[in-house]
Amino acid sequence: MKQFSSRQVLTAGLTPLLLSLAVTNAYAADVVRTGTAGRQGADATTPGAAGGVGTGGQSLTINPGNAGAVYNRLSVTGGRGGDGGMGGPGSDEFGNGSGTGGSGGRGGNASATTLDLTGYAGASALGGDGGHAGSSPGYFNFTPANPAYGNGGSGGAAVSSARTSAVGNATALAEATGGIGGNANGGAGGYAGVGGAASAAASASSLTGNVGASAVATGGAGGNGTDVAWRGGRGGNATLTNAVRGTTVGGTVTLSQRATGGQGGNDAVSTIPPYQELTGDVRGGRAVSTLVLDDAGASALTLDIASIGGAGGTPTSFAGVSNGDGGAATSSLTLTSARSGSRIDVLVSAVGGAGGESYQVAGRGGSANASADLRGAAVGGRVAATGGYGDIGGNATASLRASGSGVVRGTAEAAGGAGIDYRSSRSYGAGSATLMLSGDGAEGASLSSGGSATSNTSVTGTGALAVDVQAQATASGNNGPRYGAAVANTVVNTVRAGVAAGTAAVRAVSVALGGDHVETATATTDVRAAGDIFASSKASGGSDSFEHADSHSGDSVAMSRAITSGAHNVNVTATALSNIGNPGGDRAFLGNATAGSYGRSGSGVVESVAVARGGYYGYAFDNGQLSHANASATAVTTRAGGVSLARAEGEGLVMNVTATAQGIGAAGGAMTFAAGARSSFGNAAQASASNRFRTSAFDLPQLAAVSTMSAHVGAGPADAAALGLGANVAAAVPNVLGTGVHAAGVEALIDTSPAVLTTSGEFSFATDTAQRLLLGFVSSTFVGSGFDALDLTISNNGVTLLSQSFTTLAAANLYFNDHVVDLGLFGAGNQHLVISSSMTYAQQGAYAFNYVLGGGAAFRTSALGVPMLDTVSAVPEPSAWLMMSLGMGGMLLVARRRKAAPGA
Repeated sequence: MKQFSSRQVLTAGLTPLLLSLAVTNAYAADVVRTGTAGRQGADATTPGAAGGVGTGGQSLTINPGNAGAVYNRLSVTGGRGGDGGMGGPGSDEFGNGSGTGGSGGRGGNASATTLDLTGYAGASALGGDGGHAGSSPGYFNFTPANPAYGNGGSGGAAVSSARTSAVGNATALAEATGGIGGNANGGAGGYAGVGGAASAAASASSLTGNVGASAVATGGAGGNGTDVAWRGGRGGNATLTNAVRGTTVGGTVTLSQRATGGQGGNDAVSTIPPYQELTGDVRGGRAVSTLVLDDAGASALTLDIASIGGAGGTPTSFAGVSNGDGGAATSSLTLTSARSGSRIDVLVSAVGGAGGESYQVAGRGGSANASADLRGAAVGGRVAATGGYGDIGGNATASLRASGSGVVRGTAEAAGGAGIDYRSSRSYGAGSATLMLSGDGAEGASLSSGGSATSNTSVTGTGALAVDVQAQATASGNNGPRYGAAVANTVVNTVRAGVAAGTAAVRAVSVALGGDHVETATATTDVRAAGDIFASSKASGGSDSFEHADSHSGDSVAMSRAITSGAHNVNVTATALSNIGNPGGDRAFLGNATAGSYGRSGSGVVESVAVARGGYYGYAFDNGQLSHANASATAVTTRAGGVSLARAEGEGLVMNVTATAQGIGAAGGAMTFAAGARSSFGNAAQASASNRFRTSAFDLPQLAAVSTMSAHVGAGPADAAALGLGANVAAAVPNVLGTGVHAAGVEALIDTSPAVLTTSGEFSFATDTAQRLLLGFVSSTFVGSGFDALDLTISNNGVTLLSQSFTTLAAANLYFNDHVVDLGLFGAGNQHLVISSSMTYAQQGAYAFNYVLGGGAAFRTSALGVPMLDTVSAVPEPSAWLMMSLGMGGMLLVARRRKAAPGA
């Protein structure tokens, strides 16, 4: 076995900072000790006799009490095990009846301990390698398998410990590597040796200087099975538990733990009867690196905690798949810093071992689990977990919890391992990332990927400093259609009961992305703060990986909510996409999309946007599966001067979009404006609402004969003359409460049934006394035939006030141009007026009209207003506030399908 100097061993893989600390200290002496190798077993001379067994290598334990010299750097290597002797000859020239080779001896254990008072200590321990089994002269005919013969020796275990202290800088480095298992060679069914286990510990202390400590443990590799019928050995485990310590007063502390499992050995490349069913254990070694640390003196803490599972060896074609699994990796850190102003910078990582591969089978990838819990002043950390590659990819879980003062920074990343088993519907490993931050401000992200991916980010704090966080989940890999799912959630709350909240801005984003196997996607963002808010969620369903013309998309759900107060602004969006069917970007035939957004402020500007795009084509319709697109946007302001803007868009075969805006009217009471569009045949729909008058929303649209519909409602202008109303409407309605526009059109029918497109405008307000309400239709426009039938319905508080049907374009144009409808005298109380229009199409056409709602010069609304839409005191679960935002519009919009156009 090649020997390394202590300096080579100790500096391998160390961080530059630890190295810089090490070279500044004088070395007292190097001590190198190597155990005596075991003796080789005797070769058998008698025909059919077994070879002799190799003896074990010498184990060595060197410490300050028995070293015989003063040193601060120590290297100890266990003795190599002796090889087994050759089996006796066979009874004929072909080797029939030959003897089994002797087993190899065990490698010696190694233990190295240093204790130094000059500021530097280094310790290296290498377990001795196991001896190889002796060979057998025969090939096909063996003596009966005997567990005492033909086995490789196990690798020796390794333990190292380095401790140092000084007034100035201090560095301690410890490394341990398990011995390699010996090969199996000398008899049917022999086992190779298991790799040696490894552990290490390092500690450094200083009165005032900087300190560094590093512990590295590597499990030994398993031995190999050679020729035929021999089985490989398992990789050695590496374990680091609270393996590093560093103490100082005012200096910096740099700590590193790295555990690596040993690689599994390889089984023989082939087997022969009757040994084809023999299975070995060539799993990679496990790696564990954990640390719990409390510190009160360091001015800065830098920690690197890592684990890497050993790769699985190559199993035989007949071996069980689990026999070649990659080793699991586990890393964890719990850190508390009590010193005011101390900076914390942390990396915690875990990487699962790759599964071994052979011609017909492969081992599973090792799982990876990385976690950290950090508490201190200026806290920053990154946690990363990566599952191992294999027949079935390893799962990955990453979790980071961090709390401190100032801006707390953190990232949690999890990537499930890639899988190659195309027979399985779930061959890729799952990824799960969780990030929890608490401080005056926060920055960070949770990022996950895998066959299924879940990311969760949550923030609590004082609101004194800005928050910028996100969650992103990407489902991908060789999973069957609709098996994978991507889920991303972000929650921010900087408002606490009874505590004055800071007004720093918040940016929160959630993104869920399906891959190429029709995965579902769900993204939610929920923010409660006292400053400006930008909140966004995006969910994109996975597409078909093939260029099919009738491709599908995974379902998508996106929900966003943002609540602030005072004069602060809110921009909240939710986007759900299930409209892309394949990598070429073709429109999906099937895919459901749901989007909901809710924003609230006091007197600020609230803009709420929800977009849902689902699949749309005849294939899905003909098979009885209808793609749905549901979008609901709500904007609320609770004080005078607030501006509420809501917009909802949808694309799909079956659509339901609603936009709701609530704000304080001129009389001081709350008013609600809502627009909706719904159809079971469509292509695109849009709805918008505002508590402020917008000229662009009141103008009639530029129509085209396409399958689309829209509804826009809002408050009236301060001066009705700005509307340019016709003489009849201008004279009758000088006081405009609200405005609206409805439009719908069809390009071509998808079946023989006429299509019905329904749009609506909704106005909720309160009156103190009886008021006469008037509806003035301003103008209309059309393309082609306009429509085949148009039904107009007006109701208040569920009671129908007017129902009118039109079957000719001339009659409709006469009605919707400069025409006033007296809706009657409304009593005092809450009013809920709904204007609904349903247009039926049996051929191509489009029609639109606009209107104003109000009364005479004496018309007034109540200062009490209608109930606010934001009186929920507790933050409901996403499902609850989704229903809250969808509920009002959903009840008002009714879609109908008719088998024939109505008569005149």
